[in-house]
Amino acid sequence: MFDLTKLLIYDHVVIQCHDDPDPDAIATAFALYKFLTIHKKNVQIVYSGISEIRKTNLLLMIVELNIPLKFIKRDEDPAIFEGRGKNILVTVDCQYGAGNVKKLVTNEFATIDHHVKERPEPPLSDIRPFLGSCSTLVWHLLCHAGFDFKNHLDVGTALYYGLYTDTSSLSEIMHPLDMDLRDSIKYDPGLIRKLKNSNLSIRDLTVAANTLNNRIVCEKISCAVFEAEACDPNILGFTSDLALQVDNIDVCVLFCRVNGGLKLSVRSCVREVMANELVKKICEEIGSGGGRNDKAGGFISIDRLGGYNITNPSGFLLERLTQYFGEYDHVYCGRLDLHINKLDMYRKKAIPIGFVRSVDVFPEGREFVVRTLEGDTHVTADKDTYIMVGIDQGVWPIKRAKFEASYHEMDSLYIAEENPTYKNQYNPTIKARIHGETVSILPYVHSCITTGESTIYAKKLERRTKVFTAWNLEGYMFGDIGDYLAIRVDDVNDAYVIKDWVFKKTYAKVTKYCGS
Repeated sequence: MFDLTKLLIYDHVVIQCHDDPDPDAIATAFALYKFLTIHKKNVQIVYSGISEIRKTNLLLMIVELNIPLKFIKRDEDPAIFEGRGKNILVTVDCQYGAGNVKKLVTNEFATIDHHVKERPEPPLSDIRPFLGSCSTLVWHLLCHAGFDFKNHLDVGTALYYGLYTDTSSLSEIMHPLDMDLRDSIKYDPGLIRKLKNSNLSIRDLTVAANTLNNRIVCEKISCAVFEAEACDPNILGFTSDLALQVDNIDVCVLFCRVNGGLKLSVRSCVREVMANELVKKICEEIGSGGGRNDKAGGFISIDRLGGYNITNPSGFLLERLTQYFGEYDHVYCGRLDLHINKLDMYRKKAIPIGFVRSVDVFPEGREFVVRTLEGDTHVTADKDTYIMVGIDQGVWPIKRAKFEASYHEMDSLYIAEENPTYKNQYNPTIKARIHGETVSILPYVHSCITTGESTIYAKKLERRTKVFTAWNLEGYMFGDIGDYLAIRVDDVNDAYVIKDWVFKKTYAKVTKYCGS
């Protein structure tokens, strides 16, 4: 994690946005600017591009929040540092030397970004492609640096708007930190309302209309691909929502050509396709993406295409969609099409794991969500609802009767094993849906150990598989090749996925099952 206080050793700091900056880049730069000026540093914010900022919502944001942006023409190479002392350039929402940012002369530079790494990282850097916005990253860094958001409503407003615009009006949020910024930051609602209503122009409406007429539809898989003119990401999202309302389109992908690649907006209205997983598959090895089950966004980098031919982007995207639909098996709990008598039987090893009684955290009847890296699980607190915490800090709900049949409670509190997946990223939290308070789940976790009666049938997956579980009616568990499909012996309608390394560490084969 980037420690912002390390910037305080510099006398002069130049914060650079990417060329033709969007609200997320401007918000990020402004938040850092405020942090550094509070500490009496000499700071300036710069950007370059085709021309100075003209978009209505950006001009309004700059004026209302008093953001001191300085424009540098593309053909100019000014001396950006003033006077003597120790100087550094910090690129935000972009990476020094990348194609979307003018390369300014500097001896030292730092990078804060949420896009896929394009350049070698400097010693001072924090790049988190899994986040929906760079505003989220800077908010997280400011929280750790002790920044007082209560007395800086302008910073909170900027960061909230940066997240809002970079996640298509908050519809493409997936990571818990994005959700925490959205839920906890204090902002000026009046200004946010003005900024939202300054976002569309007559030209934007024309772009949306033209996009809907520029399409390829594959009725076999109920998918469509649309190409838009270069436009703001919010216009892509707006047009995607319209396209998905067509009766024979269950999944749509909209894209526009931007500097350095293709910007994508993905929508799904069916349980079998999670938009966030689909966009990651489309961008696999050539970009990045993320979002929610129904709405997601991504970026394909021209520099990472390698041997891929993308002279026809619509055809290329449709080909990837077709591949995606053809490489998955579907398993539905309640109607399993499996021969149980051909599956091996396994018993859980006596390894301590964790559990939480939901009523230990919230009063009975209160609705809350368990927030993890994989998304939100909605739960209602009651005496019969427990939450398990696995060795990988994965969480899942379980009813008390099943818990008592499978586990013995231990006297000690549970201490989760250190997992590099979670290190410096996120630990599971619980958030009340109505009251809004957020608490860490770990202080409430107790230890338990298997009774020796926790037995499953299991099958190693030979194809990628989507398992539609009994407790998640909106999505599915994803199993990769080599993972295991597990089915409880005491409830053959309860199927789920166990990751390969977790399965090997926690289960031992009992015998080959020879049922009738």
